[in-house]
Amino acid sequence: MDKKSIIFIARMDEFLQSVVSQYHELGIGDDIHVEAMRVDQLPLRPITPGALVIVSTKRIVPLVQPYMPKESSIIIAKRMLPYHNLRGMLEIPKGVKVLLVSDTKETAEENVELLRASGMDFELYPYYPGADYPPDIEIAVTPGEAEHVPTHIRKVVDIGYRIIDLSTWLAIYSHFKNGNFQKVTARAMQSLVDITKELNNEIQHAHLLSKYLEAIVNGIEDAVIAMDEKENIRFVNQKAIDTLQMEGNEVVGEKASNCLPASFYQLIRQCEENKDVLVDWANKTYFFRKMHIVMEGSFLGSLLLFRQAAEIEKLEHDYRMRLYSKGLIAKYQFDDFYGESAPVQKVIQIARKIARSNSTVLLLGETGTGKELLAQAIHNASPRRREPFVGVNFAAISESLLESELFGYEEGAFTGARKGGHIGWFELAHKGTIFLDEIGDASTAIQNRLLRVLQERQIMRVGGSKIIPTDIRVIAATNQDLQRMIAEGAFRADLYYRLNILPIHLPPLRNRREDIPWLAQQFIKKYSYDLRRPPFTLTNEAMRALHEYDWPGNIRELENVIEYLAHVVEEEAYPYHLPFLREIPEAPLPVDGLHNECESIVTEYKKRGFLNEITAILQELRQGSGGRYTLLAQLQEQGHSVTLQQLRYRLKLLQQDELIQVGKGRQGSQISSKGESFLAYLHRMKAGERI
Repeated sequence: MDKKSIIFIARMDEFLQSVVSQYHELGIGDDIHVEAMRVDQLPLRPITPGALVIVSTKRIVPLVQPYMPKESSIIIAKRMLPYHNLRGMLEIPKGVKVLLVSDTKETAEENVELLRASGMDFELYPYYPGADYPPDIEIAVTPGEAEHVPTHIRKVVDIGYRIIDLSTWLAIYSHFKNGNFQKVTARAMQSLVDITKELNNEIQHAHLLSKYLEAIVNGIEDAVIAMDEKENIRFVNQKAIDTLQMEGNEVVGEKASNCLPASFYQLIRQCEENKDVLVDWANKTYFFRKMHIVMEGSFLGSLLLFRQAAEIEKLEHDYRMRLYSKGLIAKYQFDDFYGESAPVQKVIQIARKIARSNSTVLLLGETGTGKELLAQAIHNASPRRREPFVGVNFAAISESLLESELFGYEEGAFTGARKGGHIGWFELAHKGTIFLDEIGDASTAIQNRLLRVLQERQIMRVGGSKIIPTDIRVIAATNQDLQRMIAEGAFRADLYYRLNILPIHLPPLRNRREDIPWLAQQFIKKYSYDLRRPPFTLTNEAMRALHEYDWPGNIRELENVIEYLAHVVEEEAYPYHLPFLREIPEAPLPVDGLHNECESIVTEYKKRGFLNEITAILQELRQGSGGRYTLLAQLQEQGHSVTLQQLRYRLKLLQQDELIQVGKGRQGSQISSKGESFLAYLHRMKAGERI
């Protein structure tokens, strides 16, 4: 049988190439000869008489008909999408908005209908150059026309140019009365079978992956519930089933509102997204975290993770007990070493440089100057910061225990020795830092053994015979005068020189008084937060008292004072609140009339620390400045740092002592006759004594 000829005519070469490729894949070349040409080539390439003409779309029929021989026929091709290239679309989640991009409105809408008919479960919007579309779309699908995709689209799935539908090939075979079309359909079916096999393999792989992820989620400590956008439960792990006392197989696919406890479901609805919250449910406290599941810009549901707070607290407690019980953690950094004065900044500058080395450091300073804090900061800034930090206080451990705790002991070394022996602090500090606090309190025997450790970097356990090498950095500290102790024979000179390689002298607080306001403010913040109370302020007189005090306990004593004030004061701390001034004698009882009463009032105001402000208020009231705001402005102009709240408090005291009269409404306050007498008393006192 002679092969018949068909001619495919279209506007674009890419479509013609896809048709020729399909022609070869289906084996049509055994029965029919195919030619392909563009519309614009018709004037140069005449159509063979008797050939069957297949046009890509009815829009080009008027362009083709003038060149059609009388004995030739024309068929408008039906086209379909290349299903072997549709895998990229299968990865798009259902319900997502998708732009279908083509070159013309007609082809875009036609392709939308084809995809909808194929069962693709997402929202399709046809697009062609110049068309409008929803601005929140992030995915586009195009049949080989990616050049028309808007530039902001994040993901493009190019499925390739459309191919000829089998119904068109059937029409071609019928036109030529050729009965071999069954062969063509068999090859088309084989192609679909191959695609089905690939998809089946991917389904099996996805199933295994799902089981794998399910095993992982069931193994984590948190309870997990996943819901879709309609609040149907899609996954629940074993921890959630046990916590909520549910049957796992019965809840998957069900509405969360129907299968979860009602009170628990309400908690889920109230939780904010991506925030850890503490909630109380069923007489227990839980940590809740709810997250939205978003894919390709679309909301697909929510993921809830929850866990009993008691479980987390137990883990934290166990961790802290394992580490802090052995003193293996340094929690302070250089930022925690408070102070902006020149002496402190110099100490920090030197310590930062020293931290980079492995040499022994000796911290010298009075009690409470921050030696241990600085030791921890040096460790945390050193190359050993990820290794243990072990602190030893020689003044806090009895002589009989110190040696065995420092160096450890072997089993049977002495009566009561632990079975298996005991690791010492030097061994615990291996690769890290050991802090020897109050080294001046070490006995002569301990000093001898410390000298050997510092020289050889080796230890031997009590009752043992094996030398154990140690890689440690030593930081020692003392508040004693080691050179005087050497002269008195209480401290070994050779040990001192082994320790005194990198000395740092920490200044006492009395030598850095400019840091007191800053330090006090830091401690106020700390203890106000700890006590869950509003921060309080220090009056000028109280701050002056802090400046003038010698602070034998240094920063530790200052911190104690602020902690005391945080418990006892309301809004302002006055000198009489300060514990180191609370022994101020009370004012003597009045003995003869107004003079003694004025003396008592002066004593009380001096004790509170604002006698000068009280005097200024009375003098202003004498001149007629009765309104609070006017009075406040006058006081501030004179240099008194008084707030409106403080002014109210002082006026209240003056009223209680009958030194002023407070008017109603806008009448303001006026000085009383007793107030005039009080000012006269102050004037006489100043003439003979500075108040």
